[in-house]
Amino acid sequence: MSEPTLYEAAYIIDPSLSEEEVNDLIAAIEAAAEEAGAEVVATRDFKTRRLAYEIKGFTHGNYKMMYFHATSDEQVTEIRSEIGMRQPVIRTRVFVANPHAIIGSLEEEEAEAEEAAAEAAEAAAEDTDEAAEEESAEAAEPEDEEAGTEAEDTADEEEIEETVEADEAPETQQ
Repeated sequence: MSEPTLYEAAYIIDPSLSEEEVNDLIAAIEAAAEEAGAEVVATRDFKTRRLAYEIKGFTHGNYKMMYFHATSDEQVTEIRSEIGMRQPVIRTRVFVANPHAIIGSLEEEEAEAEEAAAEAAEAAAEDTDEAAEEESAEAAEPEDEEAGTEAEDTADEEEIEETVEADEAPETQQ
């Protein structure tokens, strides 16, 4: 068996299909590719777009791209036929993919998603820590205020005692 080659199957689907129908169609196409002996790597959604020109009466289409590894031309021909004979598919093309451009971008998307999730988790942890610190600070503030008030009260009492003692002290004659 020869080394598998990475292919991309670009196909356009009828835009009037519901999301469930689109998902069922994608699953059927991927299953057909696997039955043909290919290994499906990923299917990417390029959303609904305006077509450059009318095809089979359609001016818009839902663009999909399926990446797969195949080892023979017969597998690719069978996959192309399976995709093309499904009625909701408006147009299909299969190309040899540039693995550096495709797989790299898929890996980058996954890495970016993981990084975003990690940042979100870190931000949530920081928010939790900040909230705990604020609660601790709020709980400690009344104690600090009371401690400060007590210290002021003690200082005031000492000052009053000194004044009272000075008033009570016998006066000396000069």
